[in-house]
Amino acid sequence: MDREKNKKKRKIVIKANTKLNDKLILKKDYIYKNDNKALLLTKIISNKSNKITKQKGELKKVQIATSNIIKLTNNNEENKKILTLSKISKTLGGKPILKNISLELKNRQILGLLGPNGAGKSTLFNLIVGKIFPDFGEIKLNNENINNLAIHERANKGISLLEQHKGLFGNMTAYENLYSILELHIEDKNKIETKIFQLLSYFGLQYLENVKANNMSGGEYKKISTLQRVCNKDIKVLLLDEPMAALDPLSISSIKKFILELRDMGLSVIITDHNFFAIQDILDSCIIIRDGSIMVEGPPKKIINDEKAIKFYLGTGFKI
Repeated sequence: MDREKNKKKRKIVIKANTKLNDKLILKKDYIYKNDNKALLLTKIISNKSNKITKQKGELKKVQIATSNIIKLTNNNEENKKILTLSKISKTLGGKPILKNISLELKNRQILGLLGPNGAGKSTLFNLIVGKIFPDFGEIKLNNENINNLAIHERANKGISLLEQHKGLFGNMTAYENLYSILELHIEDKNKIETKIFQLLSYFGLQYLENVKANNMSGGEYKKISTLQRVCNKDIKVLLLDEPMAALDPLSISSIKKFILELRDMGLSVIITDHNFFAIQDILDSCIIIRDGSIMVEGPPKKIINDEKAIKFYLGTGFKI
C-alpha cells in the first residue's frame, strides 16, 4: 500500500516537471497572493529521494492555477450580448413547440430557462446548438447570424451543450475523457497534460484523474462532464440541460458553486430546469416557458412575485 502511494506521489512531481520556485500551486492551497508571493496554507517540498512533505510557510514566486486556463474572449465586457434569439418559432410533427421566443444572454451571466416538462426547453437548446433549425426567427452569436451553421460549426465558434442524459465515456478516466476533447485542437501532448492538470487542480478535482467515469458519484460525473464541454477551444456559451437532475441536496449545492465559479471565470451559461427552487439562487435572470411561449421573464425576485408564475408554475400554495 505504501509503495503504491509513493508511486502516485512521484507521478505528481514528474507531471509538474519544474523546480520548487516554479511549482504549480492549487487554488485551494493559498489564502493570499500578490505579484511575487503567496502565503500558503501549506508548502510542498520535494527532496532528492522523491518524497513529498508539507509544512506551513511562505513560498515565493509560485505559479498559481488561475482562471486563465480557460480561453475566453471579451470576458471583461460585462453587458456585452453573447447570444440573442429573436422571434424563434418551431413546429415538430405538425405541433407548434416554440412560439415567437426571444431572449438574450449577456457576458458572465447565468440565465435560467425554466418551465414544466414538455414546455420546449430542450427544443430551444437543440435550436441553439444546431441539431434542428428554426422555422422562423434569428439566432446570433456575438452579433453573427448562425441560423444556417451546422452543429460542428457552432461548436467551433464556442457553443457547448451538456445534455441531461449524456456525458462521459464510462470506461475512460477523467484524464482520458478530457484528453479526448483537448487533442482535437492541441497537438502537443505536454500542453494537453498541463491543461488537464490545471483544470482538475483549479476545481479541486485532481483526485479523479485516474478514476473511471462509471465509478464516479453523480456530482463528480456532472463536474467532469461539464469540464469536458468547457474544453471547447473557444468556449463562449455553456448550455446545461437539467444539471441538478437525480442529485442529492449536497451534490446540488456543490454543482451550483461549481457553476458560479465557471461564471466568475467569464463563461456565459444557460441552465434548463423544471424546478425553479433548485437553481433560483444562482440565476442572474430567468425565463419561464409555458406551452412554447414565454410566460414571464426577469430576475428571480420578479418571478416569485409574479401572479402568472405562481398560478401556472410555482403553485398557488407557494410562499416565501
